[in-house]
Amino acid sequence: MTSSGAERLVNDMILQKKYKATLALSVSVIGTLAVLPMVGRGFLWDLLEAAFLASTVGGLADWFAVTAIFRKPLGISYRTDILRRNRTRIMQALVDYAANDLLSAANIMAVARKIDMAQMFVAYLEERGGRERIKDVSFAVLSRAAETMDAAHVAERIWPAIRESFKSFPLEKFLLHFFDMLAEEKSSARILHVTLRAVRRTLHDAKMQETLLENIRELRERYERQASLRTTVIQAMGLNDERLREIAVSHMDAYVTAMLKGEGEAYERLAAAFRALLHSLGKNDSLKRSIAKWKETSFERIDLSAQFALWLERNAKGDAPFWREPLFLLLDGKIDEFTQKKSLQRRADAMFKNLLETELNDHHAFITQMVKARLEDFSDDELIAFVESRIDDDLQMIRINGSVVGAMAGMALFLVAYLVEKAVG
Repeated sequence: MTSSGAERLVNDMILQKKYKATLALSVSVIGTLAVLPMVGRGFLWDLLEAAFLASTVGGLADWFAVTAIFRKPLGISYRTDILRRNRTRIMQALVDYAANDLLSAANIMAVARKIDMAQMFVAYLEERGGRERIKDVSFAVLSRAAETMDAAHVAERIWPAIRESFKSFPLEKFLLHFFDMLAEEKSSARILHVTLRAVRRTLHDAKMQETLLENIRELRERYERQASLRTTVIQAMGLNDERLREIAVSHMDAYVTAMLKGEGEAYERLAAAFRALLHSLGKNDSLKRSIAKWKETSFERIDLSAQFALWLERNAKGDAPFWREPLFLLLDGKIDEFTQKKSLQRRADAMFKNLLETELNDHHAFITQMVKARLEDFSDDELIAFVESRIDDDLQMIRINGSVVGAMAGMALFLVAYLVEKAVG
């Protein structure tokens, strides 16, 4: 049933009670008028006359009393229309009762301390979609902030700090320590293996072949210029530049292939020399100073604020910014931690209640103002209608009871008088 339907049902019940009260009073009046001509013609008629008359008096008295609360019955203004005439005093009494008694901070906290607010919050998160609402609201707020962000201005403000962070990063120490790490046997062996494979591929590269050919040609010409007989010998042996290159590449390839097997004394000497080289780089103070100087001068000249602004514009805004998934992961992690840890829930419950108590004590006057403002919104007629709609059911029962009790009291008094009269003759 809707709220409007329930309200109509209540109003119908009130009207039914009002009709019943009016009907009871009407029956009393009609009964009184009906039996009045028969008074003195017998015991039963006199008893009925007493009952109907007392019922009429009781019903009229209660009707007058009930009506006098809200308006002026029969136009009588003396001590009637009580609600309208005492509006200010009644309003203040209602405000004092609601704010200082019913809704006092102590009463509210007495109820609140019986409730596990943390468990209510957990139920909201897990069973009522609270987790997704928190994520949606957080994303919406941050998205709004990102959309209104001036990326260029933010980049100009942030880039100097980023640059200073890069400059303060001990790159030289890191690189030298990195060389020390690489000098360890397993690491250096892997690096040496990768390096040898790269050297082997480079040997057979077309550009490398051309470079070797040029160097061999230069060396041969220099060698021949030192003695004319050398040219004759080289030609006699058929050692042209291409053949010399072929021989050199073949020997170097064989050497590298043997080293790639990772065996033998030659490989051990090469590996030891390679580790010594890495160790020397890790201890090279000159290299350390050179890296530090390069870092200082290079980062001072670098200005990537425009590129950073473009990156922010492309990645920090829109429906799928780069921070969306990290945000959701962070929120899910914090929510999971809260729902699983009783210690966090106990602290949260205490925090909620302490915060509520502090706010109630600091701003309890707001409750008084709210109740007073709500009551002052009612005009006199609206206030009367509001109060009457809430208590009219009970008031109509008073009228009905007045007629019924009046009838019973009238009959009882008549019987007492009748018996006394019979007893004394």
